[in-house]
Amino acid sequence: MHHDLLRLLDDHLAELAALRHVLAAPRPVHLGERLSAATETVRSAERYALAVGALLDPRPACVRR
Repeated sequence: MHHDLLRLLDDHLAELAALRHVLAAPRPVHLGERLSAATETVRSAERYALAVGALLDPRPACVRR
């Protein structure tokens, strides 16, 4: 499980780093581009939280709902 948690964290951090690159770009951006990237960081965090929660939940997947 430890390996799985680290993989999830690494994937999440890589996604956030890519989104940070979009947010910090020193170039002209399209209308709403930074807002979309910022919104995607929230979605990324939500996906990460759900994935970690599912990994740590001892109940079978069919019972979790």
